[in-house]
Amino acid sequence: MKPRSLIFALLLALLIGFASGYGFLSQTELKTLIQEKDALETQFLALQSQLSSLRNETGILGVYFSPKGECEYQVIYWISRANVSIHILIYSFSLDSVGDALINASNRGVDVKIVFEKSQISIYSEYNRLKTAGIPVRNDTNPDYMHDKVMIVDGAIVLTGSFNWSASAENDNNENLIVINSTYIASTYEAEFQKIWNQST
Repeated sequence: MKPRSLIFALLLALLIGFASGYGFLSQTELKTLIQEKDALETQFLALQSQLSSLRNETGILGVYFSPKGECEYQVIYWISRANVSIHILIYSFSLDSVGDALINASNRGVDVKIVFEKSQISIYSEYNRLKTAGIPVRNDTNPDYMHDKVMIVDGAIVLTGSFNWSASAENDNNENLIVINSTYIASTYEAEFQKIWNQST
């Protein structure tokens, strides 16, 4: 049953209940019920419009596949486009080129924050290099893996997929990366980033 039909059916049942149990409604009571029904319908239509607007705002800017399918290039490109913030959840991160791009972004005033999967921090990881450069980095505290590969740019662009930021992911593995333009999706990912960031050390 459609939501509008459901609202009408509920109100009709309410009217019948009043009529059978308490006598007929007065003109004022009936008018109030009709006004409440109209208000509910207006709220429902407004919510439908908002949902439609959110869906229409979502755009896929690109889908990329490794090996050598521009995944690394796209990560660097969107880092270079950032004006306000870059928030990252990353499992494996050892690409110097991406580390360079993040340092450059931080130097131009972009808020860069990164949560690393602790089991992947090694001499090859960008963790210590970025920390030394003054970029806020944290270790995930999940006793299991933080397997996310997510970058949120300016609260509007999301890069995600299986693509780790490593030479093997770029040159050898079958990986994927999708770039999404949506403030709604970005806000959902941002909430998850903030949750993990606050739990990390």
